Amino acid sequence: MRAPAYADSEMSYLFRAPSNGSLARRLTVCIALAAVALMGLPAAPAVGLAQDPGTDVIVELVDQPVSYDGGGNLNIKVRVTNNSSDELRGFTLIVERGGLLTSRSALEDSFDSVVVGLAIATKEVRASVGPEASQVVTIDAPVTELFDEGAESEGVYAATVSLLDASGVLPLDSLTTSLMYYPNEVEAELNLAPVVPLSDLPRRDPNGSFGNTGGSGDRSLEEALTNRGWLMWTVRQIAEQAGSLRLGIGPTPRLIEEIADMSDGYRRGDENVPDDAQEAVVAAKFIEELGDLLETDGVQPLLVPYAEPDLPSLAASELDSHINEQIAHGEAVLRESLGIEPGRSWVLAPEGRIDSAALEQLQTGGALDGGTFFSPESLEDPADPLLAGCPIESLSLTCPVSVETTLGTTSGYVSDEGLQDHLSALVREDNDRLTLQRFFAETAMIRQEQPARDDRILQATLPAAWRPQGTLTKILYRGLANAPWLNTVTPDEGLDLDIESVDRAVADSVPDVPNELDDFDYRQIATADAMVESFNSIDPPPLLTERLLRNVFVAESRNWWITPELAEFGESYAPTSLEEARSELSEISLEVNDRITLTSRAEDIPVRVVNDAGYPIKVRLRLASQKLTFDGDDVQTFDVGRTPLAIPVRATSSGVFPLSLALVTPDGSEIITESRPSVRSTEFNNIALVITVGAFLFLVAFYALRWYRKRNAAARVEA
Repeated sequence: MRAPAYADSEMSYLFRAPSNGSLARRLTVCIALAAVALMGLPAAPAVGLAQDPGTDVIVELVDQPVSYDGGGNLNIKVRVTNNSSDELRGFTLIVERGGLLTSRSALEDSFDSVVVGLAIATKEVRASVGPEASQVVTIDAPVTELFDEGAESEGVYAATVSLLDASGVLPLDSLTTSLMYYPNEVEAELNLAPVVPLSDLPRRDPNGSFGNTGGSGDRSLEEALTNRGWLMWTVRQIAEQAGSLRLGIGPTPRLIEEIADMSDGYRRGDENVPDDAQEAVVAAKFIEELGDLLETDGVQPLLVPYAEPDLPSLAASELDSHINEQIAHGEAVLRESLGIEPGRSWVLAPEGRIDSAALEQLQTGGALDGGTFFSPESLEDPADPLLAGCPIESLSLTCPVSVETTLGTTSGYVSDEGLQDHLSALVREDNDRLTLQRFFAETAMIRQEQPARDDRILQATLPAAWRPQGTLTKILYRGLANAPWLNTVTPDEGLDLDIESVDRAVADSVPDVPNELDDFDYRQIATADAMVESFNSIDPPPLLTERLLRNVFVAESRNWWITPELAEFGESYAPTSLEEARSELSEISLEVNDRITLTSRAEDIPVRVVNDAGYPIKVRLRLASQKLTFDGDDVQTFDVGRTPLAIPVRATSSGVFPLSLALVTPDGSEIITESRPSVRSTEFNNIALVITVGAFLFLVAFYALRWYRKRNAAARVEA
């Protein structure tokens, strides 16, 4: 049998005299465990650890109270699953409690240990569990079977739930959970600033149709908005705790924009969903309830970049200005769709990933007027990592942080690494309830480091990719609101507490987002962005360019960085916008004769500007020729249809030569349409002819006059 690991307090607990429960029953269990050890049978690992693929029967945590106050029942609910081909004819469940845990490291060790204690509660089940079947059982023994009333200290205890066969001898499986015991009112609570991102993959494709993101007919967003869907359920569970729970909520603007779009009726492939369809009505209801929630006392809206880009990688690209643009568009969406003014006092960067370049972009563009949230790797490690705590240097970091750059100072919070690991495990692991209990245990253990101090604050952000089941959501938010050792605050309220911040330096670089994809290439997005910006200079309808630009932003979203297929789909938003902008520009053309004859030095060239775009446009006319001059290339506005235009030119020589006539975008970066007629100038030929004839007539006159004078002179001589 595997040797259990104990903290010192746990070891001393095992050797003290039992004070409650049946001594005979405990001795029986100890004898059984000793027998197992003598037989050389291995102890089953705790659920949540690597399981033996050949395990036939397993036990999983379904539910338990977040904490105990010394009364009532344990109410630990587990699921026993029989994966074997044989019937499980009854079984025994034993709960063994260890001693008081006194450090975070001891708590972490307990997750991987099997507790063998003398405080034991037992549940015998006679019912059989058939092959490939399961049964949920509640261990409803009184709490006093594990805790002596008035004798146990408040804090965190480890407990192992062991599954044995019906005889109570053969161990089948086990799990280790945490019991938070607070029999008396807590005097100094730990302040906690929880943050809840509302995030999802973009579900509206570049052409405005829903249902193509995850494959044909994807209805994930519609399902998330139903009464038991994760989005609607999350909003309602937070609202249910209003008054007791205080937190920050960061709705992703792209997600909100899509739901608002659905509420007005939307397109799904070839199907048009009207605004009175159930899906549209539900979407409208969500927008209404979320808007109300964000205006509730104790709920602070947080501003998220429009499509959740990875700020460090975006800051390192040629699109670094998009950081501020995404913030501005995100702010506009929340204002238009939810009717709230989020302001820029708090910016929630995806996963808290910020480096020095990204932070300076936020500070330069005015996108960040207040605080933000940093992941641990976003800040430089202190000189001595063992003294990284605050306000007690050797303990957990429970202070706000102040980060200074050459452009200014930003206040905020850095998430606790261990705490965030437990929250991230909610996405990775199957047994969510056990993982959630470990999160609460971690917060309690941090509080127990300095239980008498109320000048500490902890910050935690729920993973954006977490899609909790209904009951788990209820447990989470009720637990945050009611855990006796916690006092939840909004981010603003946390900074207003009398807790001195600690100075930290932002990192110059952060590790890449962990995935198996190639490095993200922004060049294709940059090309599309330049095209859309140039198209915008012709002054098309604002909603059109807004949609094209926001699709470019969606291509930058890190939410696509999951699989190669999703990454490819996400990148397609940018070239689709580029092609649509080009298609719009192709509706603009020039009509001009192939051959143009100029009969005078200064003359007008007749052309027609054809605008079939459906809206007035602004364009610049560009003329290029070695033998013509053109004084004006001002931006001109043309209505829809054909507009005649006379272009004044001046010839500098005679002959036949090429001419380039082009309409370009006002910013001059994109040629819309171009025509190359040939020009024949005859003005200088006529002038030469006149000069030649004049010279000839002058010579005739000159010699005639000379002859006339000579004749007159001869006549006078003869006379």
